[in-house]
Amino acid sequence: MAGEYSVTALLNQLRAVDLLRELDDDLLGVLAERVTVADFEPGAVVMAEGDDATGMHVILRGTALVERAGRPIAVVGAGEHIGEIALLDGQPRVATVRAQDDLRTGFLTSSDFLDVLEGSPSVALELLLAMTARFRLLEERLGDIEGRLADADG
Repeated sequence: MAGEYSVTALLNQLRAVDLLRELDDDLLGVLAERVTVADFEPGAVVMAEGDDATGMHVILRGTALVERAGRPIAVVGAGEHIGEIALLDGQPRVATVRAQDDLRTGFLTSSDFLDVLEGSPSVALELLLAMTARFRLLEERLGDIEGRLADADG
């Protein structure tokens, strides 16, 4: 764990993460003990598109830019998570994430998360709901782009 970060401080921040809010304190405590805290300077790559996916990051402090194929697609901040798809499929990263300012994340490996997931169906449901929300947002964005392309052609 980095610097002054205690399991208690980490536990309090993890409680605010939408993906983890359904966890009871015992399960959240187990995760907090397994999280590795890391600091990134502005511009540093947290994860790179195409890299092996080994787990997810929870943003504890600061903001990060998410890019796909070199194009910005989102900015994420404290309480948000990145790389959660890797928790389930283990496929290569689909985006690059760079620190925009001083960034602190908590990294949780896929194997640690899956250990907890097996014992908590509510976490599995919360993960599905979070992923569904992101999928809907992507579909809306795609629809907007398709509409603009149709207008430009028409």
